[in-house]
Amino acid sequence: MNIKKWFRSKKLWLRGGIIGVIICFVLFLFNLFIYFPIINSAYGSMIPSEALILPTITGHVFPVLSMFIVPYGWLCKFTEPTCAYWSAESAPGAIPWTMEGTPGYCIEQEMAPTPSCADLSDMIGFFGLILLLFIAYFVIGAIVGLIIQKRKAK
Repeated sequence: MNIKKWFRSKKLWLRGGIIGVIICFVLFLFNLFIYFPIINSAYGSMIPSEALILPTITGHVFPVLSMFIVPYGWLCKFTEPTCAYWSAESAPGAIPWTMEGTPGYCIEQEMAPTPSCADLSDMIGFFGLILLLFIAYFVIGAIVGLIIQKRKAK
């Protein structure tokens, strides 16, 4: 009963923001435990793009797709040399390079972040998008609460 009393004592914009965060969390649970398992059982590994419309509208698909949204290694320095174009035959300016146990030559070399830094960067991007989603739902709920608060004041 104390939670209800505490909640009712807050301004409408704050209550709206809290309700928005709760709605976001409930939609997350719905997607995780009901919607995606049903879609997965109906379509298997080849999920049609139409099935992602609902989670896209609610914003809950963006953390899942964070690996495509957040740039690779966005918090890392690119210090690890990797071979972007490998050949078994030598070419002018090629660097001797062993790829998957096969000796050859790297014709085009690029720098990449360390795997641990890239993984950490992906994880921060994932949880950052989740945090942004909760903030967006809070702001939307607070705006709705503020509109209701202003209408009640008239």
